[in-house]
Amino acid sequence: MRRGLCLCLCWLGLVACASNDPVRIHRADVKVGDTRISVSDGGSGGHPGSFCPPGQAKKGNC
Repeated sequence: MRRGLCLCLCWLGLVACASNDPVRIHRADVKVGDTRISVSDGGSGGHPGSFCPPGQAKKGNC
């Protein structure tokens, strides 16, 4: 009984400390052989991307 209570309290502590937000990757560089792939969300580094989703230009977000 005591071991189960301790296990339950430990589990609740871990759940309370867990982040609910997804992990966000802003930039990724991958090199495979001679090929280099660079992926960026365009939000960091001060270089905005050229892609504007449909409807966002009308709202003035691009």
